[in-house]
Amino acid sequence: MTKQVKNWIYLAIVIVITIIGCISIYNPNTKKVNIKLGLDLRSGTHIAVQLLPMQNYATGKDEPITEDIIANSIQVFEKRLNPEGNKEILIQKEGNDRLIIEIPEETDVKRAEELVKKVGVLEFKEQDVRTNRWKTVLTGASLKPNSAKTGIEPSGKSYVSIEFNSEGAKKFGEITKRNIKKPIAIYFDNKEISSPVVQSAILGGSCTISGETMTPEECENLKVLMNSGSLKAKVKILESMTVDPMLGQASLTSSLAAGIVGLVIVGIFMLIYYRLPGFTADLALIIYTIVSLATMCIGGFVMTLPGIAGFILAIGMAVDANVLIFERMKEELWEGKSLEKSIDIGFNRAFVSIFDSHVTTFIGAWIIYALGATTMKGFGLTLMIGTFWSLITNTAGTKIFLDAFFLNNINTNRKAYGE
Repeated sequence: MTKQVKNWIYLAIVIVITIIGCISIYNPNTKKVNIKLGLDLRSGTHIAVQLLPMQNYATGKDEPITEDIIANSIQVFEKRLNPEGNKEILIQKEGNDRLIIEIPEETDVKRAEELVKKVGVLEFKEQDVRTNRWKTVLTGASLKPNSAKTGIEPSGKSYVSIEFNSEGAKKFGEITKRNIKKPIAIYFDNKEISSPVVQSAILGGSCTISGETMTPEECENLKVLMNSGSLKAKVKILESMTVDPMLGQASLTSSLAAGIVGLVIVGIFMLIYYRLPGFTADLALIIYTIVSLATMCIGGFVMTLPGIAGFILAIGMAVDANVLIFERMKEELWEGKSLEKSIDIGFNRAFVSIFDSHVTTFIGAWIIYALGATTMKGFGLTLMIGTFWSLITNTAGTKIFLDAFFLNNINTNRKAYGE
């Protein structure tokens, strides 16, 4: 297989990858870009929480935070914060017992905190006639999934209706039967909601919960908490903040403008100073941008404001790699070597330096992503992705384009290559 044929194959591969990248970035059905934006580039609430051991009712001992408890917490938080399932809630594990929660378009940080920090334990208690103490006889574990609903009584009082599963309905019927004309206390997270007096046995497997001072909003929150289930750990809120929609849009607009202006300036400089090699570098830079953004889309990664900074930094590294190659090529041309040999030597001898710089940058970016603060993880992630694709597109990619011009006799003028 000749060198020219190989070059055509490589060009075809590059074109296919570029087309796949474009399809991954833009969805023609929704007419939207598939990149997920972080809260700092739109609006929403950010909450960092720590999971703390909670006492097991059966053993009386604190349960350590395990992977199962973390998975349960993520599931519960997802149901609480996204009951309709139409929000792109982001919940990430950080360390051994911490979670980062991001809720787009949610600006009521107090409500979000309330939904997050509640353990969500529903208890029905009856009074022990011998000890005169209240004891738990039924919990929210006996409820049907997603059975809680809100309503308003004719008197105007808000309530939450619930339904028990078959076992819970049977047990609740027995409890109400032996407590006729007596109160049953209903507690949520160790706080008494109401203590209704049982007028007759309730055998239908459902009941309503209402408090004298419960507002419609409190009833709605209670419904969400019941439907999401209870946590197996206590929750400590470490930090919380909200991003205003106007601030997020301003950050996105200014960041995009900076990135586009930077790309254009770099492209013009490469074209003027390095001529034909600069043109091929610009082509590789466009492909680099496409495949990097496509990686973010395919991987489901979130683009943040620090992430854009990491992305732009990686663009600088991509250009720097080409500068090393082209300067080495020019030296070989000035020494009188052939065009083909100068191109090969320029890439081969500059590659070691380029590879070393990219590997060390990648390691540094990985350390930032793995060990850095939450706000810096986006920077580390995009820098890793950008460094990886920079190494490929601006060494192999630029070489493929240069070979295409030279091998197909499109332009073999030595002055066009920097002599």
